[in-house]
Amino acid sequence: MDVRRSALCGIVTVATVACATAHSSKHVEDATAADDLALQVDNHNWSDVVIYVLHDGVRSRFIQVTATRSAAQAIPAAMIPSTGLIQFRVHRIGGHDDTVSLFGVNLDANELTRDDYLSPRISVRTGNIISLTLESNLARSTIGVW
Repeated sequence: MDVRRSALCGIVTVATVACATAHSSKHVEDATAADDLALQVDNHNWSDVVIYVLHDGVRSRFIQVTATRSAAQAIPAAMIPSTGLIQFRVHRIGGHDDTVSLFGVNLDANELTRDDYLSPRISVRTGNIISLTLESNLARSTIGVW
């Protein structure tokens, strides 16, 4: 009887891990085709955030991500400048940070609040995936491209 129970638990465990792995990798692939640029956001913050794309001297509202959730979204070609340099501004909806990250500031200081994160400018191409990880203190957030 214990052998059957152990075997059943093993099968359920393997099936669960296989389904979880397939689901997590499919998440980004569904959001973008091979010739698109995708943004993958992991919001570890306790507040909802609005993410803006800064391109060609324009700030465009792009996506809203719920607190402690993840989201993936393809970035439209119109938001990718010819130089390939793109930047993100993250604004917390509610709550406050004690500091603000000002990497590569090109905005008027009056526009930024202590609830904003301004990413460094990054060079991107179609087919890239941008990973933006937002921490509880937005100043500790990170961005990567692959």
